[in-house]
This record gives sequence, C-alpha cells and structure tokens, in this order.
Amino acid sequence: MANTHEPASLKEALDGETPLHASIGSLRVGSLTDVGKVREINQDYLATHPAHGLFIVADGMGGHLAGEKASQGAVEAITRSLSAEAIAEADGTLIDLIQEALQVANREIVQASLQDSSMRGMGTTATLAVTVSDKVYVGHIGDSRAYHIRGEEINQITEDHSVVAQLLRARAITPAEAQRHPYRNVITRCLGMQMEVEADTFEVDWIPGDQILLCSDGLSGLVSDEEMGQIANESPEPQEACDRLVALAMERGGYDNITVVILTKES
Repeated sequence: MANTHEPASLKEALDGETPLHASIGSLRVGSLTDVGKVREINQDYLATHPAHGLFIVADGMGGHLAGEKASQGAVEAITRSLSAEAIAEADGTLIDLIQEALQVANREIVQASLQDSSMRGMGTTATLAVTVSDKVYVGHIGDSRAYHIRGEEINQITEDHSVVAQLLRARAITPAEAQRHPYRNVITRCLGMQMEVEADTFEVDWIPGDQILLCSDGLSGLVSDEEMGQIANESPEPQEACDRLVALAMERGGYDNITVVILTKES
C-alpha cells in the first residue's frame, strides 16, 4: 500500500504502518494502515485510485494468512472490475457495476477457499467509494464503515452488518452494552461467506468542502464518530487527519488492525 495508483504495490504496507496521500484535481486524499499493537499480521487492505475516483478498505478474517489473502484478493478483484474505463462507461448504471464488482470479489474468495484447505473459512469486509462529479457512490458489506462529513456534521453512510448492530437497531441493547457485548466482533455478512451475498449501495451528494471517510473497525471501535469528524475538520490535510486518527486508536490500545482513508473535495 505504498503507492497511490498501482494495486500490485499495496502489499508493501501489510506489515506495519504505511501512509498514502495524493492530490488529484479537485480531490485531496490521505490514507494509512497500521497493524496495531496486538496483531502480528495486518489483515486490513486498502487501495486509493484518485485518478479515477476509486477508494477501498477491506478487513480480512481467517486463520493463519487467510484473512490477509481475503482482503487483498477482494481489493484487487474490485479494482479490476471498477477500472477507469468501466466507471467512465457506466453512466447511470454505476450502482449496478459496484454490486457486480462485490459479487465478483465474493465468488473469487469462495472459490479460493474451496481450492485450498488452509484458506477455508476466510472472508473479508469491503467498503468502497467511487467519486463522480457531484456524487459519491458507496458499496458496502461487513462492519467497515463509510462516513460523510459536511461542516461540523458527520454521518455514517453505511450500516454495520454485525450481530451487535442488529441488536442496537432493534433497541435490544444500549450503545454502552454494545461496547462490551460478547458478540461485538461477530459479523452477519461478508465477502466469502457464501456463493451469493447481499451488499448495500448508497448514493451521496458531494459538494466542495465535503469529506468521505472510510475505515475498518480497528478505528471505529476506539474512536467515536464525533472525534473522527472533529479531527478531520481540524487537520489542514487529509493525510494529517489519517495520521492523527490512527495515533489516537493506538493510544487507546490498538487492539486490531487500523485503516483509514479520507477524501476531501476542493472547490
């Protein structure tokens, strides 16, 4: 993940901490992934392609190297499906293209797990954003997140596909109870879970000054929405905001891999 354009070089960031930052036209981008303080392997994976407006965060799961391979495989599959040419030609069908990209990634992960017994049970979240003119299109499965920041307001675009999130939406538990719930890390949907999966898609208005933040639960589990919005707004550049957010999660324990991408739309 040491290059802002080529997915082949992203492997360099899996061990340790690697920032990505770019300024392309009216878009400024920052990103960072860190293994954290507890895990030995970084099973998070990210890609930023500012030239054609594609940004992805994935959080893998599975024993040994399975989670690492799942998240990397998903990001690479999505990147192939959502090429600059495909996005340019999508016109009014971009939501359909995003759905298909997630389904292709899912099938590749399932097939890989069936062919290699050491990869059985691997899966990954995937949250992606595609910026096109005055819109951002988001694709999502799992419990990584996408946020929209406008002025002092931060709103979570995605819904977590997790047991705890379902209980919260049903008002069966309180937010405080969710923080210590024994099933807080159990997700209900991910790539690799079954041959066909249900992914969510969203369309968000995108005006100058707006920011989009993508992150894995290694960040959202330790840093509140309000803190994310405040740090994003206080930082002069998206990369500085990413650095500060990861540092804050590390200060609070760094129990999981931590990944964040921030896009800022300029005038």
